Parts: sequence; structure tokens; C-alpha cells
Amino acid sequence: MSFNTGTCSSTKFLEEVRELIKDNGLAINELANEYGIGRKAFSRVIHGHNKFIEMDMIVFLCKKLGIKAITIE
Repeated sequence: MSFNTGTCSSTKFLEEVRELIKDNGLAINELANEYGIGRKAFSRVIHGHNKFIEMDMIVFLCKKLGIKAITIE
């Protein structure tokens, strides 16, 4: 993973998030429920179908997936 050492685009961020979810064996349903939205809405966000991602969701994902720091260009 390159999160903690470099810069990334929003597309790269979401790719890494999806990879970390898979690598950690996490279920989209469980993450969506924990965040407080439906599975479909959560899935649309992490697959880049929404134009914007809420900052609190970025923080949630980072905490849940162990991402310590990111720099977005």
C-alpha cells in the first residue's frame, strides 16, 4: 500500500479502499451499517459513482482500514 508514504488521487484512494476492504475480509453490508447508510449507497461511493465523498466517510474509512495519512493532489 502506498497511502502512508505518498500522494494519491481520489480515484487511487478509492481503488486502495476497495483493495483494503477485500484484503481485510470486510463486508460492504457491515461497513455500510456501521457508517449508517444503506449498502447500495455505500457501494456507489466506494466504486466512484458519486461525484463527491463526504469528509466524515473518508475519516471513517481511514480509521476502519488503518490508513494513517493521505495527501490528495
